[in-house]
Amino acid sequence: MAEAEDRFDRGSTLTVVPGLHIFRYVSFQGVGVPAVARLIAADNAVSLLDMPGRDGGMLQHPGDCLVLRADRACDVVVGLRRGAPNGSLDATFRLEPIVMAEERQIAPVAAPASVSPAPLSFLAHVANQGDTPFDQEAWVGGPEAPGAIEGLQIVAAGGYAPVELQVLVGSRPPRWSEWVSVGQYAGTRGHGLSLVGVRLRLRPEVVGLEIVAEALFLGALVASQRGRQVEFVSGSGVDPLVGVKIGLQAVRETSVGGVASASDTQARDREPRVRVFRASAAR
Repeated sequence: MAEAEDRFDRGSTLTVVPGLHIFRYVSFQGVGVPAVARLIAADNAVSLLDMPGRDGGMLQHPGDCLVLRADRACDVVVGLRRGAPNGSLDATFRLEPIVMAEERQIAPVAAPASVSPAPLSFLAHVANQGDTPFDQEAWVGGPEAPGAIEGLQIVAAGGYAPVELQVLVGSRPPRWSEWVSVGQYAGTRGHGLSLVGVRLRLRPEVVGLEIVAEALFLGALVASQRGRQVEFVSGSGVDPLVGVKIGLQAVRETSVGGVASASDTQARDREPRVRVFRASAAR
């Protein structure tokens, strides 16, 4: 991560599962010179094959892509740099599985193959309200009752949860917390520091599930994401998170070993996606 932070304006972590993947530069929503991205594989279990004319994992324009091979589940870093001094970082990328490794078929160790909503819930510290529990598929705050969220915690029966979370605290500058799991609180209480970002990811050993989440920041529309890892960041970098809804959904294997929603036969719409990067989301 340090390399991404030193050389790029923005860095984000992406979890990959064993297999072959294509990482694509899908689109640039800004004006002028497109932002430049680099996929950084710090783990020797990951190798990259660049397209002709590119090297070092660089993606310079929409349409660029590279092939990623992961021998085991691990994280890679996506670094993003402005194409011009005052350029935008508003770009979208996608990770498309080609072939999943056979180990994805192996039964997970010490983790359930599927999770019912009941044992898993969450706790949010909401400004002027205090600690507020909320269940899967239920809003805390949200469109009907927005409230500045200052911290989050995972609650699970039996002491195990298939997900981990990380929050971006609205300090100056904003800072990401460590990844936390069951019973660990991420954020602050009573310091007037609302969250300006949140990430969720499935544990590497968990198969057959995907995260389905929604988030609302003050002054923005509700954003929705799904996949093995999701990220929501305030577009302004300062507007607080005023609502979040988190759920888990079962997925099924496709004929090529990828994953698709059990309720949707269009597998490509359920491929893992790298988040839309925002210039103001400080690290």
